[in-house]
Amino acid sequence: MDGLLAMNAVLCARWDEAQEIIDRSLEASARVGNLSAHRYLLLSAATMAAHRGRRRDMDRSLATFRRAGGEQSLLVPHQLGLCKAIGALLEEDRERALAGLDAVQAWERDHPSYFYLSGSYGLRPFLRVLAGAADRAEFEAVRASPGAQLAWNGQFLELADAVLLGRAGDRAGAARLVASFDARSTAFPVARHLGLRLVADAARADGWGEPVAWLRRAEEFFYGVGVQPVASACRAALRQAGASVTQHRGGWDRIPVSLRTSGVTPREYEVFVLLPERPGNQQIARRLSISPRTVEKHMASLLSKTGRADRSALCEFAAECAVEPA
Repeated sequence: MDGLLAMNAVLCARWDEAQEIIDRSLEASARVGNLSAHRYLLLSAATMAAHRGRRRDMDRSLATFRRAGGEQSLLVPHQLGLCKAIGALLEEDRERALAGLDAVQAWERDHPSYFYLSGSYGLRPFLRVLAGAADRAEFEAVRASPGAQLAWNGQFLELADAVLLGRAGDRAGAARLVASFDARSTAFPVARHLGLRLVADAARADGWGEPVAWLRRAEEFFYGVGVQPVASACRAALRQAGASVTQHRGGWDRIPVSLRTSGVTPREYEVFVLLPERPGNQQIARRLSISPRTVEKHMASLLSKTGRADRSALCEFAAECAVEPA
């Protein structure tokens, strides 16, 4: 029961509540040998990190989940979909997210399950519609399934329906569905703003709705919670739409004192927090929606300001900083 409560708190972005439940119950579940509850709590911790855009914390939690036998349990679809696919989307990697969700569906074909939060009944059809890989018939088949009745899934299906209507020329109908999504998804802040960010691209391409307003709302939300890849992608999409972009003059409060006193800027810090994963300049550029040349300049500045000898040492330093409490 505590695992379900923790996961519900995660989906609703009530991070403190989720963490309190996990801290209270994780050790107890291991002590009494309740392995299924223990695994669910471990996966809840990993999912919370994924939904906060904290890849390193997610990977650490998933490693613990794996050691507890989680990858031999019925929780595999949740691991691939609810956790890792959302994490990929918060890194602006739709291809990886969809590949993970395809793996979920393959797993579920061989292991029929009544766990409906894996993404097969909401997020996957939405991403497939966005990619032009799913038509109305495929969408309706999913919508007729029992899993579509869950609120978490229903919000993504509503967006998929809106995209299909927009492509078919029903602009008013598509806009109404996004308005309905916006109202019904208030309980799920991360999914709500991620949905607005994703649907805005389709709306802008097909000429319906208010994609600029949706992108601004998503940018403000993800900037505020520190998920820079999505915030940066929203800013890039706004520029492409010819819209003005809010310039955040702040952001200094997110920078650790030791880096701030060394002169590291908010823009440089956006690069710095990605370095524990040791990405290349092209990867950083894609995730932050900036040019590789800009990444090079930020890297050179970070090396100078932190006094690190080379890129490897800078990445090690970034990893050390990431371990410290936020």
